[in-house]
Amino acid sequence: MTLTVIGPTHPFRGGIAHYTTLLVRSLRARQQVQFFSYSRQYPHWLYPGDTDLDPSTSLLTHEKPTLTFDALNPWAWRQLAGNVKISESPLVILPWSTVYWTPFYWLFLKSLGKEQRPKSVFICHNVMEHEAAWIKSAISRRALGCGDFFITHSKWDQDNLARWLGPSRARSILVCPHPSYEHLRQSPMSKAEARAALGIQSERVLLFFGFIREYKGLRYLIESLPQVRENLDVHLLIAGEVWGDAKPYRDLIASLGIASCVTFVRQYIPNEEVARYFAASDLVVIPYASATQSGIVQLAYGFGKPVVVSRVGGLPEAVEDGKTGYLVPPKDSESISRAVLDFYQNGREGEMAEAVRQKRSATSWERLCQTIEKLAEASKSL
Repeated sequence: MTLTVIGPTHPFRGGIAHYTTLLVRSLRARQQVQFFSYSRQYPHWLYPGDTDLDPSTSLLTHEKPTLTFDALNPWAWRQLAGNVKISESPLVILPWSTVYWTPFYWLFLKSLGKEQRPKSVFICHNVMEHEAAWIKSAISRRALGCGDFFITHSKWDQDNLARWLGPSRARSILVCPHPSYEHLRQSPMSKAEARAALGIQSERVLLFFGFIREYKGLRYLIESLPQVRENLDVHLLIAGEVWGDAKPYRDLIASLGIASCVTFVRQYIPNEEVARYFAASDLVVIPYASATQSGIVQLAYGFGKPVVVSRVGGLPEAVEDGKTGYLVPPKDSESISRAVLDFYQNGREGEMAEAVRQKRSATSWERLCQTIEKLAEASKSL
């Protein structure tokens, strides 16, 4: 049995590229896999960041594609459908995260035909986009309706998708926890070494990591810091490329008088440097104002770090409140402060780190592979 995976890998960057690559790597350890990736992904004018290419020199998230194709060329998708049909692959796996891919996926799935075609499974990173609008939702619903099976990473997303597709499709939606990201862990680095490399002298460090967008709620974390520092010397490390204007964050930090205890690294962090930022931190804060889910939770778990996470979307399903981290209301700086103070004042780091290690073992790539293999077997009888 040969499975088919379509999606980004190096030289493209970001969570979906990392995820797709690690999925292919895990499946290839168990099955034959043909992997079709992109030579072009987004037009430059549409991508909100500096570039969609990964500056990393360490290819920790690279898996060689069987074939690359121009994802901006509709004819290439039609040709790809022909290649997949010839291969007699029973299952095609597609990542779903944004309405942008709707016309391409629709064309590809329609080009597979109706008779003796492989079945499709959408791995839904987000059923609804983080910054959703009704028109996006309507278009997304049309694209997802063309799929045969679906995997979501939370019950919350499963319920949303079932409402979109209707009760007759509910049995085709499976939930599998998002696997932990451990692939960027390299040689162990002590907190002291990591903090020295980043020029941080504080004994307590909070981390905000990843692309910085309005919905990710960074401002509420910044606003929580003065209250925390009334009780403890805590340093905030912010690391990620800003999609938009960084000035409001800089101005907020200055107005609160906390510039001396904030390190703001406004750039995409390449693979070979990610471990340094997590090694330097004690607690990872993910203060989203709205979201469906976040790979940053699983990245933090991969480094053995507990988290502070907003109660939005499917995020609460990834955190055991009081064990692997804290769940706080969205847009609530005071609740973030209380969580951080509890973590440090009550010496919670050791017990939470152990709970994270146990949680990590239960959210494996093997479990995701088994779910996909289950669907591949089911597709043979359809």
